[in-house]
Amino acid sequence: MKKSLIALAVLAAAGAASAQSSVTLYGRLDAGLVNVKDEINGDGVTRNKLESNVLNNSLWGMKGSEDLGGGLKANFVLEQGMSVDTGAPANAERAFHRQATVGLSGSFGSVDLGRNYPAYDTIRTLVNNTADTNMAVTNEVFANGGDYTNRTNNSIRFNSADYSGFSGAVSYGFGENKDVTPGAKSTDQVSLNVKYANGPVLAAYAHLSDKQADGSSKKYNLIGGAYDFGVVRLNAGYNTTKRTGSDDKEYQVGVSAPFGATTVYFGYANSKTDPDVGATVKRSGFDLAATYALSKRTTAYAGYKTYEVKDANKEFTAVGAGIRHVF
Repeated sequence: MKKSLIALAVLAAAGAASAQSSVTLYGRLDAGLVNVKDEINGDGVTRNKLESNVLNNSLWGMKGSEDLGGGLKANFVLEQGMSVDTGAPANAERAFHRQATVGLSGSFGSVDLGRNYPAYDTIRTLVNNTADTNMAVTNEVFANGGDYTNRTNNSIRFNSADYSGFSGAVSYGFGENKDVTPGAKSTDQVSLNVKYANGPVLAAYAHLSDKQADGSSKKYNLIGGAYDFGVVRLNAGYNTTKRTGSDDKEYQVGVSAPFGATTVYFGYANSKTDPDVGATVKRSGFDLAATYALSKRTTAYAGYKTYEVKDANKEFTAVGAGIRHVF
């Protein structure tokens, strides 16, 4: 009788412990038909494609948490990107290319270890036009000379709690590649952000510094904000990039308006690169997009974007439509 009671007690304790833990499998699938035209000096190539990741990047992942008591939780995220049109992973060399973290969270905020998004990326995402989708023309206009590294290996990230709308984050990536060669340098990365988000108002600042093994560096400073009027949301950002050999100045603005199940987006982006040697490079472009919610998890979309590199007589145009499903 006593053994039976003990067994029941153990099972009850195990059940209570498992009830305080959770693991979620989730994902997003996106594919569409796209017409792309690249043109240089009036000569161009037009392509029709069935392409993945037209509105958002396709992915699958697992995340979970365990209640440790006293308001403390253990958390993990494992996430990989993919292409729906081919079934190929976004990165065949990594089982979880997008994110792989484990950490703790509580009233203080959270700490995550592993392959993290830098703190700068959070603000870039929040203020980017066209809802930070792949429709946003900033993806091409801001890419002159190479854009920032949006995922960092061997990193630690701290996210503060929210204090009446104010919060911040700090991330640090350990290069771990420094060797015994005299003068060898490590590819460390440091990033931080501070933001105020309360009701319809968002105001934020972010910084990222990348140091490369060859001694070169990139430093990004971003100021951005948004205001939601209900019938329309406005957002904007101004970014400066100082890299070895050149300086960039970039800005973008966006507007979105919901009409029932439909949301319409417009975005504009502009960049100017001043190299230490050579001519100034100017880029600009705009995008238009619309989404229609077929259900809570399925969205149909269509969009158009175009940009030009003025001094190189280069133009790019893309138009597409497709479907996105989340689970």
